[in-house]
Amino acid sequence: MFLAPALLFGLLAIGLPLWLHRVARANPTQHQFASLMLLEASETQRTAKRTLRYWLLLITRILLLIALVLAFAGPLLTARMVPQPNANAQLHAILVDSSLSMQHRGRWQRALQEAESVIAALPSSDRVMLLTGSGRRIAVVSPSTPAGNAGAVRALLKDLKPGIERLDYGFAMSTANSWLGSPRPKVQLHLISDMQRSAAPLRFADLQLPAQTQLVMHDVSDGAAGNIYITAATVMPLDTHSLQATVGNSVTEPQQRDVILRVDDKEVSRKTVTLAAAAAQPEIVAGEGGTARGANLSMQPVAQPATFNSASFTKVTFSDLNLSPGAHRMEVVLEPGDELPQDDRFYSVIEQADPAALLISRDAESDDTAYFAAAIGALSAPRLTVEQRVANSMDSGGLSKYSLIVVSDPSSLSSAAARRIQSYVAAGGAVLATLSEAQEKDDPLLGDLHSGEVKNRTGKVGEVASTHPVLREAADWNQVRFFRHRDIQPTADDKVLIALDDGMPLLIERTLGAGRMLILTVPVDRRWSDMAIHPLFVHFIGAAASYLTQAEATTTSALVGSTVTTGLTAGGGGQIFDPQGRRVLALAQSTTDRLIPDQAGFYEIRGSEGARWLAVNVDARESDLATLPPDFVARWQALRAQEPTPAVASAPAAEAKPESLGPWLLWLAAILLLAETLLANRHLAIRREVPQ
Repeated sequence: MFLAPALLFGLLAIGLPLWLHRVARANPTQHQFASLMLLEASETQRTAKRTLRYWLLLITRILLLIALVLAFAGPLLTARMVPQPNANAQLHAILVDSSLSMQHRGRWQRALQEAESVIAALPSSDRVMLLTGSGRRIAVVSPSTPAGNAGAVRALLKDLKPGIERLDYGFAMSTANSWLGSPRPKVQLHLISDMQRSAAPLRFADLQLPAQTQLVMHDVSDGAAGNIYITAATVMPLDTHSLQATVGNSVTEPQQRDVILRVDDKEVSRKTVTLAAAAAQPEIVAGEGGTARGANLSMQPVAQPATFNSASFTKVTFSDLNLSPGAHRMEVVLEPGDELPQDDRFYSVIEQADPAALLISRDAESDDTAYFAAAIGALSAPRLTVEQRVANSMDSGGLSKYSLIVVSDPSSLSSAAARRIQSYVAAGGAVLATLSEAQEKDDPLLGDLHSGEVKNRTGKVGEVASTHPVLREAADWNQVRFFRHRDIQPTADDKVLIALDDGMPLLIERTLGAGRMLILTVPVDRRWSDMAIHPLFVHFIGAAASYLTQAEATTTSALVGSTVTTGLTAGGGGQIFDPQGRRVLALAQSTTDRLIPDQAGFYEIRGSEGARWLAVNVDARESDLATLPPDFVARWQALRAQEPTPAVASAPAAEAKPESLGPWLLWLAAILLLAETLLANRHLAIRREVPQ
């Protein structure tokens, strides 16, 4: 099929290069001769060679003419000319659960054998793709491949290994459209997993299947599975010199284990505990025939009945910890280990020191300095020692030793001091700041908080976020009178916790990196408000200090695969080292403020404010080996896949549009023209006579 078939008559132009190559003559080479007097005169006869010459050049010119004629004639490629796949072919997507629980006993080996069986049973007309699921990632090991080439997919199975993260079935199902690709034929999604109960999503609707997808579940869990693991290790709230570890147990028989406490890689205590047996639940037995009845889900036969147990927990307390001031790496270990050694260890970081607060003000003798120093010094939980410093005399010492920094006049800070405080907050620090009477618009610490004119107007508090931990006593704020206030325009990321009756923000919370800031928009001055004479003021300072210092402590621990804020900024830079002592970041990434740890242990984060430790543990939900209850599986079976959107009524118009090959032929003609030019320069160059 051609767009302009009449232009095919242009193929007659092929005769032109044939005629030129046939009549081409070679110029005879003339040679000088001394004398012709002794030669007999005769008539010279010349015969022209009528043979074709320069075959490669001739073929190139003929192909060039054919390509040009066909390009302008416009040949069309229709769907009937393209070989169509089998209409009944299916895509078999094999998703292998590679989470931590798959390392228990022989689950991983059974999963690989199950995947081998699925690949071996594929029809030759179908396609297959191989995937692994762990954490918040579904990795495509092998894209869609014809079943005839399944040997390459089978070879990739040998290189797969389980990870130490947690798999969420809801995340896998809700993202299936992205990793299955589109368009695609009908899909059989083979989920090879231990059907862990803790892998179920919070929302059952997240298990919705993609359109035209049938889910086939392959259960590789072992019967009567049990596990012993450590879920937590924290300092006692009323005794900071004692650490309490929680040991979980889901085995059906009493067990005895040694619980070992190591501080900074040294064993300091060991206790032997007896763990009670967990309560067993009824068995889940697969029905005969091996296929559960449901619209889009089938259940393969289980080799042995599976049970799920209700775990019991035991508290183990280590007392009289004599720790020197500073950060300490605490590691709690179970011995002997079991089939999942990764959850037999728990890592935590403890800061053993009397918390200190740094009070920065413009004048050490001002009223606001005295108010803040008295309120912070009166706190009992947390108990903070107060160190005062004048803004213009701040040295270059580190700020990481302070649990809280209070700035009564941010405008008095120099640019260098403001940057140091910002780096301190980004690394996980806490700041409570109050705007001063002489607040400048271009504040070095709060430059993006736009402040306007001061209004002499008596007002009261209008709205209070009473659910915030700092503002549980919301009713007491209504008793405070404000004589002045400043027009404040917070940024889009700021959170207004208290607003005056005219809508102006009074207390703002701001997140910067891994730390937090609370900003009070009025000075603690009797000319602005009577807040300092109310009992509310001391309560507010205590609640704010407790909230901010707790926010700092939460940055010392994380889970494998989670996103962690490092606090590294572009101004300060830094480096991160994994538990093996290897650099995590390249030089170009040394200012990143995000880290996704992939190992359990202690990460060291070195920044401009010093070094700090990050304890990374495996998700305790992976340690619970209980399988999905039968009622949950039945509901999943009843959950139908989303039907595809019906096509538009005009079906003939939806047929594949023919594709023109003209552009491709023009590219071919351009290449042939270049080749013709090079060959012509080589064969038809003027031969100059070389003098003797």
